[in-house]
Amino acid sequence: MAVKKYDYLIVGNSAGGIGCVEGIRREDREGSIAILADEKHHTYSRPLITHLLEGDVDRRGMDYRPRDFYRKHSVEPFLGFKAGSLDLDRRSVRIEGEKGNGSRNLRFDKLLLATGGSPFIPPMEGADLGGVTTMITLDQSLEVKRRLGRVKNAVVLGAGLIGTKTAEALSKVVDRVTVVELADRVLSLVSDETSSRLAADAFRKKGVEILLGNSIMEIRGKGKGKGKGRGKVEEVLLLDGTVIPCDLLVVAVGVRPRTELAEGTDIGVDTTRTGGGFLVEDNMATNIEGVYACGDASHAHDFVTGAHHLLPLWPNAYIGGRIAGLNMAGVPSRHRWATNMNSVDFFGFPMVSAGFLKRPNRKGFTEIIRDEEGKYARLVLKDDVIKGMVMAGNVARAGIYLGLMRNKVKTTSFSEHLLAHDFGAVHLPDEVKEKMKQPIRVIE
Repeated sequence: MAVKKYDYLIVGNSAGGIGCVEGIRREDREGSIAILADEKHHTYSRPLITHLLEGDVDRRGMDYRPRDFYRKHSVEPFLGFKAGSLDLDRRSVRIEGEKGNGSRNLRFDKLLLATGGSPFIPPMEGADLGGVTTMITLDQSLEVKRRLGRVKNAVVLGAGLIGTKTAEALSKVVDRVTVVELADRVLSLVSDETSSRLAADAFRKKGVEILLGNSIMEIRGKGKGKGKGRGKVEEVLLLDGTVIPCDLLVVAVGVRPRTELAEGTDIGVDTTRTGGGFLVEDNMATNIEGVYACGDASHAHDFVTGAHHLLPLWPNAYIGGRIAGLNMAGVPSRHRWATNMNSVDFFGFPMVSAGFLKRPNRKGFTEIIRDEEGKYARLVLKDDVIKGMVMAGNVARAGIYLGLMRNKVKTTSFSEHLLAHDFGAVHLPDEVKEKMKQPIRVIE
């Protein structure tokens, strides 16, 4: 079996992997780099896969970096290859291509695990029917787009970020879209009750049906069998007995970190009970010398809570990868500026959230709220320092609030203006203005 050795081996070709390449190449122009991914595509911007459905972008427009990126950065790509096993004693990864072709061992001095997440599909009868899919890869988006001409009724199971963005895109190209969510509100992980209701209203105004407190018990269709020629989904049966016609079912109930490559090794992985994910330090190093991790498969430091946990966000993946790359190239760096920040727009209705979404029931926490005519804001503070925010309908000042959060500014002297309509730099003390002018060093 062929064996080749690299100074740096990167498993993952998305934001974290690309960030790692650019971090390494900032300091080391000579070291050999290989990048490995089971998807065969040139690196692409994963948040755009739903925009591909509605035609906002074409495939080329999804490129995350120019097509000559690997050549210009002297990176050997292994795209369409699966990482089969990891041997830490020999410091090698065994890979194989489609149908087991091209098997070989890639040895490494330093390794990044940017393996991302894999979608969770709950056990449901009929889940293997044609027209049932998840929506986290380009191939899945391309396949859905290919069959859209035959779809009149689409159902999305799950009302998190992936589910709602998929529903929004489908609503522009499909006659009827229904979102089914087991929780009692949409976007429950990135919103509070009020902003969730406003978001659901935005969907309903555009004709998207939102069914809460419900789920799919059975997927029904014509025909049987798997693979090409298998049966096709025709309807779904919900827990409450409702039957909905369905030509396309997108399952978006959650994503789990992909850590299976570390199975059987000593690499530290969190328990699945608390979400899983590679355990890392602030420099993105695992407990194994020379092995790093980042992105959706890894924990990261949360500057709001001070804890390390999963932060599956595209910017966090890139920054974590870049910091890992700098450390792999010998430049000590730390990732200290992440938090669970989300910025999203549905049918022109914007929402932003970061840090705590509600006031924790702990000493020192307070909150202030403004709620009027579809424009909503909630700030969570601890000892007069902003620790969280939720904004919906008008997010014009989200950047100021995030800057105050990151700089840990005490708001005592201007707290009465925080949610005023005209709140801005004019209300900030001069010393705070100067502090806010300084660029945030997301890499320390």
